[in-house]
Amino acid sequence: MDIPPPERVSLDVKMQRLNIEWADGHASVFPLDGLREACPCAECEGKKVERIPKPGFLHIFRQTNRWKDVRIEKAGSVGLRITWDDGHRGGIYRWDRLRELQPAE
Repeated sequence: MDIPPPERVSLDVKMQRLNIEWADGHASVFPLDGLREACPCAECEGKKVERIPKPGFLHIFRQTNRWKDVRIEKAGSVGLRITWDDGHRGGIYRWDRLRELQPAE
């Protein structure tokens, strides 16, 4: 699958979301809890996650964690590395995997 590159990536800690705007005009919104659950590192079992549920209006109040100190950085041209409050930063979220995981329309 040929994935268009991301044009803009932003983290909204207040709303607990990661936003990606892709070169093909598509926009993805990921709830932080869902991304943490889908961590792709060898230690976590994120590969079992097939799709992250779309965040609803009240999702912010129903989530398991309230992420406060989350940082994102590009991992070369392949994806993102996310550093979580719990200190975890072992996985690289590849762009193609993020497109697979995105909430259904």
